Amino acid sequence: MKKTGYIIEFILLFIFNIFILIIPLKLALWVGRRLGDISFFVLSIRRDVVMNNLSLAFPNKDRKELIDIARRTYQNFGMSMMELLSFPKLKIGKLIGDKIEFEGLKYLDELVAKKQGAIFVAGHFGSWEYMGAAVRQMGYPLDFLVGKQHNIFVDGLLNHYRKGKKIGIIQLKMALRGVMKAVRNGRFVAMLSDQDAGKRDGVFDDFFHRPASTPKGPAVFSLHCDVPIIMGFCVRRKMSDMHKIKFVKVDFEKTGNNEKDIELLTSKYTQILEDFIRKYPDHWFWFHKRWKTSAY
Repeated sequence: MKKTGYIIEFILLFIFNIFILIIPLKLALWVGRRLGDISFFVLSIRRDVVMNNLSLAFPNKDRKELIDIARRTYQNFGMSMMELLSFPKLKIGKLIGDKIEFEGLKYLDELVAKKQGAIFVAGHFGSWEYMGAAVRQMGYPLDFLVGKQHNIFVDGLLNHYRKGKKIGIIQLKMALRGVMKAVRNGRFVAMLSDQDAGKRDGVFDDFFHRPASTPKGPAVFSLHCDVPIIMGFCVRRKMSDMHKIKFVKVDFEKTGNNEKDIELLTSKYTQILEDFIRKYPDHWFWFHKRWKTSAY
């Protein structure tokens, strides 16, 4: 019965995807914004979670300000999904310099010159899939560490689109072997590290002045393979099809205590992420229960 539901879900998505591929990108982005509005105002999809998260993160903002951020969050997410569904027709290389600008490419170029791999840490921030495709289009050796979607048909479609942009795929179940092999071969492995990780797989860091369980995988791989962490952020400009992609190197010196180093390094990239979210609050994925796991 569940498989039948997945098939129906995939068919509906596939039909909608064909429509998105037929229409111009700007119109698809408009559709994404309208779907965001419908999801927020009409369907109320996870609206309570979003508003609660925003009120916890920004206690000094009034409800009107929080609603405005929330609405733009839904719109941004809708546009990001339209860009992902548009991958087959997007000639991303032609957009670089016109629609896509980069800041901090020197960190990537230094690694390539030394033939050194790296751990890329990103969040569900802006159009993160689009950022990966743009980085790969520039010729940088990039792999995504991905978890498996519940719907295997949707999972297959998403990975097909990623591979179509020449992004390498490392399945989460093969993370240990896959990541280490890729990094040692001079590749950059991108990981999303901004959702609740539970008590076993995370370390607790202050995130908007509240303890939050944060995935420690990026820090573990960085320290074990002795490679740097580079963070990437895709900032949408004026609710349009224009983006600025920024890279930040996480400077860190080991203390010699591995457990402490994991905690300190995780805290460092979590703070950088928070700084970007504070600057662009409508770019982050507020739909997730970030403070779900209690530290006590």
